[in-house]
Amino acid sequence: MAKTTGSIVLFMILGAIFGGYIGELAGLLIPTGFFHDLLTKSFDTGLDSMVLNLKIIVLTFGFKIYINLCSIAGMIVGFYYSR
Repeated sequence: MAKTTGSIVLFMILGAIFGGYIGELAGLLIPTGFFHDLLTKSFDTGLDSMVLNLKIIVLTFGFKIYINLCSIAGMIVGFYYSR
């Protein structure tokens, strides 16, 4: 069965979300040290805030993506599962 690009992207996003949760949970169980930092350290990318002031209403837009090692592993698993 052929998979569409949308379903592959959806599985990769879901894998990243679940991988991020697993990394945070593992960080709670593993004592502080190198392995703890490897699982829990993340970098963020995105737009902090963009403000559109229309004098009647003020709209604020923004998004951030936090990526850590477990979320990358989740994306790989999601990609593999979707194929």
